[in-house]
Amino acid sequence: MPVRPHPEDCADSLLLADDGTTLARMRIRDDSGMRVAAEVRPLPGAAQSQIAEQARRDLAGFRLETSDDGLAASLVAGGLALHRAATDMRHGLADVSAPVTLPAGWSLGSPGWDDDLAEGLAAAYGPGHPDGPWQASDTEAVRAMFDVGDPVPPLLPASARLVDPDGRSAGHILCAGPVPWTDDVCAWILNLAVAPRAQSRGFGRALLTHALRGAHEAGLPAVGLSVADGNPARRIYESAGFRPHTRVLSVLLPEPSDPPVCVPAKRAS
Repeated sequence: MPVRPHPEDCADSLLLADDGTTLARMRIRDDSGMRVAAEVRPLPGAAQSQIAEQARRDLAGFRLETSDDGLAASLVAGGLALHRAATDMRHGLADVSAPVTLPAGWSLGSPGWDDDLAEGLAAAYGPGHPDGPWQASDTEAVRAMFDVGDPVPPLLPASARLVDPDGRSAGHILCAGPVPWTDDVCAWILNLAVAPRAQSRGFGRALLTHALRGAHEAGLPAVGLSVADGNPARRIYESAGFRPHTRVLSVLLPEPSDPPVCVPAKRAS
């Protein structure tokens, strides 16, 4: 049975069993060329094992994201690997700290991308990082944001580069907002990183505070981010006032022999 759009909510889609029973609700979106079935929510009475089996057929080739531990466990029990386990967090911007004073010679410069940043982030995201090493595709995604606003343009007041006394980039924070992949209106921190040569000096907190203040000044009511399990940066986020919003468990569904068909639903009268 194909995936169908929700008849009353155009933003959502429904996963149906072969007999037409509705199993789960979700949001279909594109993430830099990757098809994503986001916020997969089992409906009451639907068995996780049945949803997992149906998803492997009708959502083959997608990245499935869910906060339901049982559904993720059923997919893993069926031989798939958990791609990422993370927590989406939010800061309500009701209490934002004053700007952090930087050491002499250091500054926060205008956002952008350069070779020093590429080198620094490649070193910061080593093989042992919870999100894996920095890839060429990550650099391409950042450049696309600045060059053509794809998939969203940067939120410039909340983004910045960390610049050392020699004028070289040593880290950055990259934000967008509001973003189309959240139910709530918020800015989103896409990347916060400091090159190893500048770590353990409070620069991560300085960049984070800049983002919070910039989002607040831009009139956004909250700031969100996703932090992978095991990432020590979560301690910085919590100390800055971020709180858990939802769990996100991601599983890559095997590629299909043929792509799934999406049949248009009739509009509700």
